Amino acid sequence: MDVVVVVCGIAMGAGVAMMIRTPRTSRLRRIRLWLDSAGLAGVRAPVAALVLATVGVLVASAVSAILPIPALAPLAGIAGVGIPVIAVANVRDARRITARAAWPDIIDSIRVALRSGSTITEAFLAAEPLVPRAWAADWRLLNSDLHRGAPLDHALAGLRRSLADPVADRVIESILVGRELGGAELPVVLAELARGVRRDGNLRREIRARQSWVRNAARLGVAAPWVVLLLLASRPENRVAYSSATGTVLIIAVAGATIVAHAVMAALGSLHESPRWLTGSDND
Repeated sequence: MDVVVVVCGIAMGAGVAMMIRTPRTSRLRRIRLWLDSAGLAGVRAPVAALVLATVGVLVASAVSAILPIPALAPLAGIAGVGIPVIAVANVRDARRITARAAWPDIIDSIRVALRSGSTITEAFLAAEPLVPRAWAADWRLLNSDLHRGAPLDHALAGLRRSLADPVADRVIESILVGRELGGAELPVVLAELARGVRRDGNLRREIRARQSWVRNAARLGVAAPWVVLLLLASRPENRVAYSSATGTVLIIAVAGATIVAHAVMAALGSLHESPRWLTGSDND
């Protein structure tokens, strides 16, 4: 059984290493942007891969020690890799929900400051008390760059990369384009953008509340067959049966059905995410 766990760990590590050693591919860039959107801009891809492989091997080893069934160790390793992925995805979703709730007030603050005669730099500095706590460090860095005399476009580009938020992309690019064209209509553009972001946030909250049962059903459907399997495998005679060729095929079939069912339910309960703007300029 230890051999199975080792092979599982080596396979996962090799797969992740192959993915990392392919620089500047679309897949690697999507992973980089995904980590950035979860507030993990300082985490490099090799470190993330090492964490995934480590958690996968630890989970596979623990399951192998508790339930010595050959088919469970590789499946547990794959599921273990999914634990950090799910955690990062939850953090990312929470950040985006918070951002959608905060951006309308931030945009209105910037718009009012511009209408009162403030510069774009002063408008951004005045909006700092309204930003979410997760963005406080990024906004302070923006203020520090602007106070040091950094060009506005460079400072805002750095803020856009660190926030990694679709609404931030729209706000910052609208401001930069408006600044280049003179900025006379910028407050009007920001007012319309704030209304659009507010409407989108309200609609998403309503849809998310109505579809919560779909997500809960998907989680229950994933957990239920494995809870039953663990209960049955607690008896020695059942472990012997599951260790046979027929038992292995049964476990693999259940795993495949679980993945398909969860994918379908997750697709039904998911919301389309707004694409980010001009992410090709971000560093991988």
